[in-house]
Amino acid sequence: MSEFKFLCPVCGQHIATDSSASSTQIECPTCFQKIIVPEAPKSDSKYILSATQYIKPHVPPPPAALPGRTMASSKGLGPAIFGLLALICTVLVGIHLLRGRNTPADSPETPATTTESSGPAHVTPAWSLNLANTEIPDAAAAGKVHDKVFVCERAVLQNGSLVLRQARQSDVTVTVHLFVTDTYELGGRTFNIGTNDAVVIPRIALRWKEANLSMTQKFTNGYAMKLEFGPVAAGKVPGRILLCVPDMEESLVAGTFNAEIKKPSLSPKRQ
Repeated sequence: MSEFKFLCPVCGQHIATDSSASSTQIECPTCFQKIIVPEAPKSDSKYILSATQYIKPHVPPPPAALPGRTMASSKGLGPAIFGLLALICTVLVGIHLLRGRNTPADSPETPATTTESSGPAHVTPAWSLNLANTEIPDAAAAGKVHDKVFVCERAVLQNGSLVLRQARQSDVTVTVHLFVTDTYELGGRTFNIGTNDAVVIPRIALRWKEANLSMTQKFTNGYAMKLEFGPVAAGKVPGRILLCVPDMEESLVAGTFNAEIKKPSLSPKRQ
């Protein structure tokens, strides 16, 4: 079995192990965080391997049981509620009879009017790190970024990264670094990222402003994402995204977009 080295994603400690430990969970000898060992690299690999931090899946607490005496006291309200309902029904019948007497026989009935819905409303899925049974909504991508309402009004693909931003509030953006050399190769591709995947996965960057200060938070693992790209046409590529990030505010973006493909910059900034 061959030995290889990798980095701890929390403290950056170099750790050596053999290929038999790939995809297993260990503790970093320096920071004692639980991490997952990456797959052993190929002999000609030029990349620096990094482990992934193990994050326990989010499990909602069970609902609190109702006190027993509250249930018992509600039994005594049955007769009172029944009597109140009977009184209401009697009043309604009397009102209906009075209206019938005061309405002329030849007066035409007013047709009921209905309001047709312009289309299905945007329903944002619940935040979760398990997206196996969650569908991506067909409405435009929207959600929240650090408790700020986010609506994607512009999508751009450049230098192998997908950037979703609000055109009127450009200080809130969501960037997905996909690590591809040719952006046009993304046409027709899909990404299904689980919370504890021990592979090279896209990197997420959230940007927003607080008190006129630019804030950035990055995630190399621990999140969950479904990302689907359609075929490239006329310099654009349609797509669908469902992204749940494990920050304190439970940031979430879900829906569709139509990304504009821009030429690679000559000197791309480090993300």
